[in-house]
Amino acid sequence: MKSLTKLLCNLLIVSMVLLPFSAQAGLISTDRAIASAANQANADKVQEFLSRADVAKQFEALGLNATTAQERVGSMTQDEINRIAGKIDTLPAGADSDAWWWALGIVVVALIIWYAYK
Repeated sequence: MKSLTKLLCNLLIVSMVLLPFSAQAGLISTDRAIASAANQANADKVQEFLSRADVAKQFEALGLNATTAQERVGSMTQDEINRIAGKIDTLPAGADSDAWWWALGIVVVALIIWYAYK
């Protein structure tokens, strides 16, 4: 029994000396962690945008199935997803970008009518 214990101890010593340790620990930078969280948030934002009913109707009007659009977004690179998420944030809510012309036209017409009656 004593020789078996000695053999086992020698075998463990040799294996610890000869076999390299492969475990590595490293720190990730704060910028990298924030970028990873931002990338995930942008991906979630694009997926949420695609799941809206009005967006699905617009896709169907353009001849694209909503599931096909989601598959295409799934195959995009992270830079493309970040670009689309940035465009979602800059689009006006509920109107097109030329809606302020209508408001300006109404104000001009109201001023002309007011001036004519005064």
